[in-house]
Amino acid sequence: MGLFDKLFKMTKLKQTEYKRYLSDTEREQRNKEFAIKFGQLKDLFILSLNVYNSEFCQCAYPRFQQIISIDCANTGNAFKCYDTDLLIDLSKPHFDIEKSNLTDECSNEKWTCKKCGSTYEYGWSDFGIYVERQKLKLQNLAIPSKGKQAIKPIPLFLGLTGHSLPPRTEITNADYTDFKNYMTEK
Repeated sequence: MGLFDKLFKMTKLKQTEYKRYLSDTEREQRNKEFAIKFGQLKDLFILSLNVYNSEFCQCAYPRFQQIISIDCANTGNAFKCYDTDLLIDLSKPHFDIEKSNLTDECSNEKWTCKKCGSTYEYGWSDFGIYVERQKLKLQNLAIPSKGKQAIKPIPLFLGLTGHSLPPRTEITNADYTDFKNYMTEK
């Protein structure tokens, strides 16, 4: 092993090993499957937000809080949570948005719930060409909790992508039915 290899702990693959790449057909199939799951999750989040806002508002539900606040910066990993991004995007109409005093992210905003006045700090950052994430952190809850408590490991339907992921004791994959029951509190 050369000095460069020792410094950077580089190892060579055996001559017989090779990296497997997806064929165009396999890649297209995975993209179609993801698009279907994305559509299912979008419909589920719209339903969940309607349920939350029919009685109180999304702020009263700990499971809403849990999903929107998943943040790789808290774990020391570099990942994006598709479920978090989609729920934040779909919940945006329920908030008044103004400039934040914080400067810790590439983009910072202060979000205030239009119904209850709870405040959140929105942040978006990119960690490289392949990983960017957004988060919505509760700052002040102005309504009593109404919904069921959040659980760990956090169930996700679309899941995570990135360079390093948290352990399965923190976040796990869920099928559609289980995730729907979790978000709609059945």
